[in-house]
Amino acid sequence: MEDSGVKKYQEIDIIGLILLLWSKRKRIVVNCFIGGVLAIVVAFSIPKEYTSTVVMAPEFTSGSTNAGGLGALASMAGINLGGLSGSEDALYPELYPQIVSSTPFLCDLMNLPVETEDGELRTTLYKYLSEYEKYAWWSTLVKAPVKMIKKLVGNDVLDTIPPAATDTELTRKQFLMLQSLDDRIAVSVDKGNSVITLSVTMQDPKVAANVASVVADNLQEYIGTYRSAKARKDLAYIETLYGEAQNKYYITQKEYAEHVDQHQGLVRMQHQIELDRLSNEKDLAFNVYNQLAQQLEVARAKVAESTPVCVMMQPAIKPTKASSPKKMMMGLLYVFLAFFGTVSWIIIKDRVINK
Repeated sequence: MEDSGVKKYQEIDIIGLILLLWSKRKRIVVNCFIGGVLAIVVAFSIPKEYTSTVVMAPEFTSGSTNAGGLGALASMAGINLGGLSGSEDALYPELYPQIVSSTPFLCDLMNLPVETEDGELRTTLYKYLSEYEKYAWWSTLVKAPVKMIKKLVGNDVLDTIPPAATDTELTRKQFLMLQSLDDRIAVSVDKGNSVITLSVTMQDPKVAANVASVVADNLQEYIGTYRSAKARKDLAYIETLYGEAQNKYYITQKEYAEHVDQHQGLVRMQHQIELDRLSNEKDLAFNVYNQLAQQLEVARAKVAESTPVCVMMQPAIKPTKASSPKKMMMGLLYVFLAFFGTVSWIIIKDRVINK
């Protein structure tokens, strides 16, 4: 009997809540309508942004592949064997996002010439981000007090930051622009197959595609330069030795020819000994020159082998649709929040505050 009474009480309570909400239906509908209008105002106040995506698949050389089947299984499981893989390469794909976010990498992009889709604006990326980007109307209200303080205190106080670890000093504005650019570039790496997905978001679709293409090219160049650094260093050293050996061989060859021309027809032992000495020096110089020539070709082949090639699975394409703001999702969210907030307030007021 007691359980049936509790169930009956719960049923009556639920019916009471439904009746309470039904009696306040006008307020709920009005608040949901206000939430929808507010969502429209906010959505149309936020500038449109476009995202261009690049997908790359690096082709690793034999020196950078994992050792045996264990490395392949670990790669499929998303595990990096590191030093156990038999590779001395310390630049793993997981570090690519940090490379793109580094200050030198971002600074190289700031002088990139960009052009808007309508062709009316041609400037650098730094100037585009600092002077031509649009903001929502409420950001102007928020920044107004900061501008007033800046005028009163002075530009030098707010525009400078402590010197960086390098010799380059960035102003506060430059530092903020680098942060803004970093937020607009996203790099992700699939641990299973090392596929690199790079996306750039800008307020202009053509600028987004241009920056995405340049970021992909710069990242490939950085990776290639790093991986082939040792091979290029060896190549430069062998080229130096090759040039010296070639020069020495030409000198000994010339000395031998001059000695033969000057003492042609003479059978004196002294001249024969000198001729043999010059011949031996010439042969020795030729052997060294020949060996270094072979090593030079091998070094050039190693440079080409150690330079990775990235297959561009998806190049940078100018987007046709805005990636944000998502007006439909924003409208549904605001209406849901208005409905949930109104219903919660009605229940709390009726069951807690009034009693």
